[in-house]
Amino acid sequence: LFQNAFGLRHVPLFNTASVTNMGAMFQGCYLLKSIPLFNTASVTSMGNMFTSCHSLESIPLLNTASVTNMSSMFSTCRSLVSAPLLNTASVTNMSSMFSSCTSLQNVPLYNTASATNMASMFNACASLKTVPLFNTANVTNMSSMFNGCTTLESVPLFNRSEEHTSELQSRFGISYAVFCLKKK
Repeated sequence: LFQNAFGLRHVPLFNTASVTNMGAMFQGCYLLKSIPLFNTASVTSMGNMFTSCHSLESIPLLNTASVTNMSSMFSTCRSLVSAPLLNTASVTNMSSMFSSCTSLQNVPLYNTASATNMASMFNACASLKTVPLFNTANVTNMSSMFNGCTTLESVPLFNRSEEHTSELQSRFGISYAVFCLKKK
């Protein structure tokens, strides 16, 4: 709808009650800082919804209960410091969700019980220091999940052992030092 509206700064509130796909809706809106509270109760896909919204600073509390795809939803949102609180209980694809969000520092605890793809979810989030404990029981792809997260201090995903460290390093794309920081 507003894809590549490079100069867009404000979005009016309009009726979105019947919308099921908001994929790429604001992709490339470089100057957009916030959006109004849309009715998103019927939406199932928000993939690339805010990709490359470089100035995006905040998101209202959207109803995301029906969403299954959040792939690249906030990718390259360089001004986003805190990830918004979202209902992710139905989401299966979270790949690259916050990839290249270079200012991202805080991530709330998301319900990831349905997630199967978390590849590159936080790739190149250079300001991210910690992440909450995610349920990764059904995740089949976590490749490069934290690749390029140069300030990441801990990853509380699961119990780890010395023999699994090299596998985890390649899977998540982070250094051995990150896994040992909190090790006792």
